[in-house]
Amino acid sequence: MGDVFSADVSRIRQWQNLMRDITDITDNAVRDFEAEARSCLDWVGRDDSMSEDLRPRDQKERKDTTETGTSLMQAIAGISTALRVNGNVIQGAQNNASEAIHDESSKSGKH
Repeated sequence: MGDVFSADVSRIRQWQNLMRDITDITDNAVRDFEAEARSCLDWVGRDDSMSEDLRPRDQKERKDTTETGTSLMQAIAGISTALRVNGNVIQGAQNNASEAIHDESSKSGKH
């Protein structure tokens, strides 16, 4: 006998919701980081040799951290979207199969 395929759409939806929640948390974390980082822009100083040395590194680290957080958020959002699409396709296939079985059983009186 051939392989059997089955899928639990409700579990796919649970994972989709979890990934959406993680996206929301990640999105807020990136925004919170940016807001907090703005509040301490002058920690390296303003116009001395130390600030001239540290400011470019500080700016790069802030930029890199924001980009990494944003990329992570986008990846998680992509997984959520893929799960939603996958769930819709599987649910549609299951619905079509159920309707076809129902139609055939109505014709023959058997199911």
